[in-house]
Amino acid sequence: MIENDSSENISDDFQHRPTAQETKRKGTTARLFDEMLRLIESGTWGVSEAIPSERTLMKDFQVSRIAVREALSMLKALGVLNISHGKSTTVCKMSSETLAKLFPLMLSMEGEQSLMHVFEVRLGLELQTARLAARKRTTEDLNRLTALVKRFDSYDTDTPESIEADHQFHVQIAKATGNPLFWVLLNILGSYVKFAQRESGKHDPEQHHRASQAHHAILQAITERDPEKSQQEMEKHLRDAHLITVTPA
Repeated sequence: MIENDSSENISDDFQHRPTAQETKRKGTTARLFDEMLRLIESGTWGVSEAIPSERTLMKDFQVSRIAVREALSMLKALGVLNISHGKSTTVCKMSSETLAKLFPLMLSMEGEQSLMHVFEVRLGLELQTARLAARKRTTEDLNRLTALVKRFDSYDTDTPESIEADHQFHVQIAKATGNPLFWVLLNILGSYVKFAQRESGKHDPEQHHRASQAHHAILQAITERDPEKSQQEMEKHLRDAHLITVTPA
């Protein structure tokens, strides 16, 4: 007996299966995206410089206008290109803020273990920044760190403002090393740490007080130019903060 072959019984996968033309276009777009990205990475398309017009790109890469526009849109979504109607498309300078916005989303797709991965990387990174900051800090660095410690102390528990003050304290320590790579990386990692802190929903005045004490201890060690002590105090602080964030409420 022949079953009812109404289109309602056709699977969603079959109904939405892309055509050969759509598949080919997507493949062309992906290839074009990679090639454009390589031109930017190599400096062929320089920062703040205008890239070739759509017509030129179509001719150079032998692709359709649709593929060009899709690839350009993908690069714009990543914050790599600035596209304005009536003006030339230019290459943007990638900032840590741009990467910081994407980082929590990337890690949220990796599963619950992601927070541990971030902690392990952050631990290695910040023990080094604490040591170097103690050696290289300036009076201006100390003034900024002191102001951030006071700002954090002005709150009694975790709030978006106190979490940001905590984050900026760690970033400023990284800046005090004089190595820009440290604070760029920490700023990116910190975006996920802030996300995890907010999502934990914990508002523990006692934990906030311990964090405040840790900030003072780290600042004191950096002030005294004591690399070993700075590293020890930073490790204690990070381990305590991580334990509080991952422990169920």
